[in-house]
Amino acid sequence: MDLKNQTKLLFARELEEMLKTIPMDKIRIVDLCKRCNTIPQTFYYHFHDKYELVAWTFLYDFSKTYVSQVLEYSVESIVDNLKQMNQRRVFYQKTYTQHSQNSIDQYIQKFNIHSAIDAIEKYYQQPVTFDQLLEIKYHSYGMMGLFQEWINDKSTVSTEQLAQFQFDHTPDFLKIAYQNYSFKKVSKKLH
Repeated sequence: MDLKNQTKLLFARELEEMLKTIPMDKIRIVDLCKRCNTIPQTFYYHFHDKYELVAWTFLYDFSKTYVSQVLEYSVESIVDNLKQMNQRRVFYQKTYTQHSQNSIDQYIQKFNIHSAIDAIEKYYQQPVTFDQLLEIKYHSYGMMGLFQEWINDKSTVSTEQLAQFQFDHTPDFLKIAYQNYSFKKVSKKLH
């Protein structure tokens, strides 16, 4: 891992520690930087605000499954990704309580929809249809609702059951596109 990503990961880990005792909306960049033994300019060199750091952390976790490994979209890859996110369960629980304009839920929704559109257009070599877009959004919104219940311990569904359900209910046209899609460009957002 290069120095730039090590620095970002340091901020992410320290934010995660702070979230154990401080609500997200009370965390100040100055305090985060003090805990990281750095100055705010270093933070702002990498991120616009703490919400961009949260989004980067999600991409980092996502990339550990879909970029760092050679896994295609499958039940196994979804399980792996959920387990990755489960390692930061408190982090996701605390960041999901935010409903601001920059919330992680909105970020992940946009990420899901844009990556689905890109995968479909690359695989099928034509624009996404109106009906496909509605199915993508319906699937994403539903799965994110189930994910939020799971990450907040408001569901009895296991990681494996959630992954199987997500895979089984992914629209066929999207499943095929994802199974032939390289998520490598996601890693570019990490740099």
